[in-house]
Amino acid sequence: MAVLKIYNDIQTENEQKMCQFWGDAEGITFKDVDEFVNSIPADDNEIEIRLHCDGGSVLEGWAIYDKLRATGKDISAIVEGNAASMATVILMAAPKERRRAYASAQILVHNPWVYGWAVGDNVTADELQKAADSLRAQQDKILDLYVERCGCDRDEMQALMDEDKFIGVNRAKELGLIGDIIAPASAKSRGAMFNNNSNTAMAKKEDEQKVEVKASLLDKVLAKLGIKSIEEVAMGMDLSTADGNTLTVEREEGEPQIGDKASPDGTFVMPDGKTIVVEGGVITDIKTDSNEEGGDEGGEGSDEEMQIADLQQKVSDLEAEVEELKKQLEDANAKAKTKEDLLILNAVKIAGGKKALAKLSSDYKPEGRQKDGANARQKAEGQAEVSAMRAEIEARRNGTFKKEQK
Repeated sequence: MAVLKIYNDIQTENEQKMCQFWGDAEGITFKDVDEFVNSIPADDNEIEIRLHCDGGSVLEGWAIYDKLRATGKDISAIVEGNAASMATVILMAAPKERRRAYASAQILVHNPWVYGWAVGDNVTADELQKAADSLRAQQDKILDLYVERCGCDRDEMQALMDEDKFIGVNRAKELGLIGDIIAPASAKSRGAMFNNNSNTAMAKKEDEQKVEVKASLLDKVLAKLGIKSIEEVAMGMDLSTADGNTLTVEREEGEPQIGDKASPDGTFVMPDGKTIVVEGGVITDIKTDSNEEGGDEGGEGSDEEMQIADLQQKVSDLEAEVEELKKQLEDANAKAKTKEDLLILNAVKIAGGKKALAKLSSDYKPEGRQKDGANARQKAEGQAEVSAMRAEIEARRNGTFKKEQK
């Protein structure tokens, strides 16, 4: 009998290379399982899978499941510690009567997920919908497998996937995730306290326990960078106020709204004339400039002067932004010239480049923009907008400005 031990995360080859680079424990890939299957003697018709795995890549997990089923051999599986996420899909490679678990083992089924958008990514509604459709398709595929291989109720299993928590072996047996529980050898010899069908106080207690899942590969990478968690990275918009200060609003896109989290506290006049009031870290009021609607008091000349003043302010703001972008670009170039940095960059390229980084702990993720990489483009666009505004100011002063008709 050939024994396949899956004791680490299920990874793609690029993720495995990243683990090698960071010095972390390597996971198991489809290539590893393929080599294992090909090494089994032709006269050996049995494969035993031993699982102690937190899951991992969805696509790699399905490939491993299909490879094992395609061998045509008699497959059995034992959960030795825990089987979570995609590890439970591999568990399904064995028929129900040959799926077993030790009495203290735990099993977790849940809906697939994307780890999270990279900071600074521009994500469109179509990209979000594409990600949602992909996740929904994978969720239905996994649920279909559980129903087929476990004989369980579809709604009951989906409810468990929604809860996203570990369950004990007794509950797993009721659902058909396993067919039997392995009793300790010492208890077998005494013929008491434990047997394959008994319920114990310890097992019941474990059913209710919440278990902390091992940190994902991306968590480890963040730790290498000195970041404890992804929540430490700012996810909001930094908006410039009319007086040159910064207002941070925790919103990925769109106009700030009352109720949005923001910082710091205070009253902020924005370049468009709106006044945003922040109290206790939340936007409590957004006031519109009273002159925004126009009126008869100032006449055309007054309105024209206001538009010119507004354009001049925008020119001044854009010039300041261009200078700041120049400084950021210089700083970024200076920071990327050490020998150690070049060594790391080369290693990342060898491992598969930014595509490999984007795929860590995920089966889909839109390509993101680099944190400082857009400075040159932003600088050019900012300068172009400054020139256009100056031309409009001059035309208004000369009385030759013609408003574009739509």
